[in-house]
Amino acid sequence: MDLVAVDAGRSFTKVKVGNRVFEFPSKVSKALEGHRDQMPGDLEVRYQGKDYFVGRLAEREGYAWTNMLETKVHEQTLIEILTACFLAEVVGKVAIMTSIPINMYSKEMERSGLKKLLVGDHEILVNGVYRKLQVEKVGIGLECACSYFNHKRPGKVRIIDPGARTTNFATYQDGIYIGKESGTISYGWDSVRGSDPDLMANLIISEIGKSWSTSDQLEIIGGRAQDLELPMQKQGFVHTHAVTDAKYANVTGLYEIGRNLISVQG
Repeated sequence: MDLVAVDAGRSFTKVKVGNRVFEFPSKVSKALEGHRDQMPGDLEVRYQGKDYFVGRLAEREGYAWTNMLETKVHEQTLIEILTACFLAEVVGKVAIMTSIPINMYSKEMERSGLKKLLVGDHEILVNGVYRKLQVEKVGIGLECACSYFNHKRPGKVRIIDPGARTTNFATYQDGIYIGKESGTISYGWDSVRGSDPDLMANLIISEIGKSWSTSDQLEIIGGRAQDLELPMQKQGFVHTHAVTDAKYANVTGLYEIGRNLISVQG
């Protein structure tokens, strides 16, 4: 059984399968008829009798859905994850590892709803190519916190993951997740004026400063991790650094968790 890890973010869907990592824009639109230029990477998807544009094609030629809901239990998530599995070139039985924001993880309806959405048989057509997937297992991790499993280590580990609409932050102490010093901030790059790194750092610090110390070692992950490193340092958190391969830190951590789950469950 193949394992596919999918970080279905608001801006990009990141995917890991085996030694491969890749991404595509988290954009889905109803497919529109008419002439258009065919570009490399265009994704025309058919699922359950409906036609969609996905990724760059949805941005260029469609009217991409704007999802304002907190939940990930919806059609767009399903299409993005199934498209990710298709592009991962898996066939037949598959296990999927994905994630939800820290503040949503305690909601049983969110976890069970996402599993119900994904588990089962799916037939999908992408650019005219048919594939049948049998999703047998779905694991759900915590956004941001899952990146710890890329490099488990003793001591206190603080992680910040600024996203498009929310920012997750997580704490581990000697490998144990500390819930009271972790959470989700209800703003991200898209909600900060001009996506300004200094403003973003100030907003994050106003929240994490309630329980974190300026002497802590902070790791930043996500696509714009490097942009935040210096502003966080200038505002007092001098031991802040962007991790290597920060863009894919969540999805590679999810993959490590998924490998362990499959090994344990058999």
